Amino acid sequence: MKWILMIIGILLSATSFAQLPSPQNSKLTTINQNIASLKTDLKKSHQKKSRLQQDLQHAKSRENKIQKQLHLTQNELKKRNKKLSTLKQLSAPLQNEINSDREALKQQIRAAYFYSQQPYLKLLLSPDDRIQSQQMMMYFRYATQAQWRAMQQLETSINQYQQNQAALQKQYAHLMQVKTSQLQHKKVLEKTQTERLTLIQQINQDIQTKHEKLLSLLRNKALLEKTLRHLSSTSNRVALGHTPFSLQRGKLIWPMAGTILHHFGTQVERSELRWDGVVIRSVVGKPVNTVATGRVIFAKWLAGYGMMIIINHGNGFMTLYGRNETLLKKVGDVVKAGDAIATAGESGGFSHPGLYFSIRHNGKPLNPEHWCR
Repeated sequence: MKWILMIIGILLSATSFAQLPSPQNSKLTTINQNIASLKTDLKKSHQKKSRLQQDLQHAKSRENKIQKQLHLTQNELKKRNKKLSTLKQLSAPLQNEINSDREALKQQIRAAYFYSQQPYLKLLLSPDDRIQSQQMMMYFRYATQAQWRAMQQLETSINQYQQNQAALQKQYAHLMQVKTSQLQHKKVLEKTQTERLTLIQQINQDIQTKHEKLLSLLRNKALLEKTLRHLSSTSNRVALGHTPFSLQRGKLIWPMAGTILHHFGTQVERSELRWDGVVIRSVVGKPVNTVATGRVIFAKWLAGYGMMIIINHGNGFMTLYGRNETLLKKVGDVVKAGDAIATAGESGGFSHPGLYFSIRHNGKPLNPEHWCR
């Protein structure tokens, strides 16, 4: 909420710039465009976050559905396993009974065979034995047939149990395959959710960084513009008898030798704003020189720019030197081209030493690379 109020405050302050010269209006327009661009970028980040959260919600719903299916599958597996155990328990005594009946049948067959092999003459001489033998043979035949039928029924029952057991085992194996597939799907969904959560965390961090960057840039820009307006109103002219600044385009000396880390107009890292000056690589303590004759009109700390010194060259031209370690001049001092005015540093919260250098005309930033040789 604070950053939104800050943006609204900056945008509302645009009305106070309406009376400024056109370069100031142009600068304000650029700032507002950059702010709008950054807000658009933030909106896209929020939309992406919203889409990822919806995807995460859908994935969570799918995972919940699969979890329910897994629960049902697990219950079915328990039921099938219980039935298999029951069938095995029922099959075992039936099999034992069949084995016992088979053994009894074998004994009956052997006894019948024994009686059937008695000498024929013995049976003729002993009518009673013959009658008894015939009765015994008839008994064996009936008993064997009954035993055989009972055994066949038992075998039919055991076959039915075995068929049911095979069918249950097949169903159990199928359910195990279903369970494995569901577990794999659940694992994929969990991985997807983890990836989406990581992305959301990264986007949240990116949004937070952009918010903080936007707030910092807005504060720094507002403070710098306020400072420049104040300085312009109090130091409109500098009568030093030197060559007009406007005639020195392409002839100015650089404030120090070094590699340019950030060029004018390039994008500020993690922001849609653009550099309104250059940043020159340096080492702590290296001299910073003024690029032209002028008078020091600002020499102190400025938020976002560290130890800042601003020189007025007349006719609306100013040069700005920021991130210094030490300021060697004070407000009111007259300086000439090449004079040491500060030593380079990393003030302003920067991790590496360097010099921020900017040229302004009526508040409008100019490209230093077009002015310095």
